[in-house]
Amino acid sequence: MNNNKLENNWYVFYCKSRAEKKAYDELVKQEFNVYLPLVQTERIWSDRIKKVQLPMFSGYIFVKCNKFAVSKVLQLSQIVAPVKTGAEYSKARERDIELLRIVEQHGLYYSSETSGVKKGDKVEIVAGPLKGYNGYCIEESGQRLVVIAIEGVNQDLKIKISKGAARKIKES
Repeated sequence: MNNNKLENNWYVFYCKSRAEKKAYDELVKQEFNVYLPLVQTERIWSDRIKKVQLPMFSGYIFVKCNKFAVSKVLQLSQIVAPVKTGAEYSKARERDIELLRIVEQHGLYYSSETSGVKKGDKVEIVAGPLKGYNGYCIEESGQRLVVIAIEGVNQDLKIKISKGAARKIKES
């Protein structure tokens, strides 16, 4: 038997609009190892400002399971489909999940956007909780940011860094 199908991986799933937290709760009830990276943000209404937690990647959730369990995850009404790269289910690397947890825990999140960064230097973060990660250095509104690609969801993560926390990587 092929052991690759029994190996647990972080599979990426599309959720129905604004159903990520419900999907998370249901998957936890079913004893899945699930991760929904959240960020705290302020929402302004006409009469108040409120801090709310929103998914870091709108419409996505990560589930660590084997390939056979994907069909069980798809039975949830909040799950639309697995994210695919070609014919294969998209998987997030353990290192990327660890990165998301660090960003979430330390409040380093700035924004996420579709992959496709073209400008800037390729950098390695050399200090702080993200030491060892690579990305691209950009500047926006006078702030120094590093963009790190998260495979599987085709998203980039913009992270604020302090000066001197990243060094340029020479491309060969």
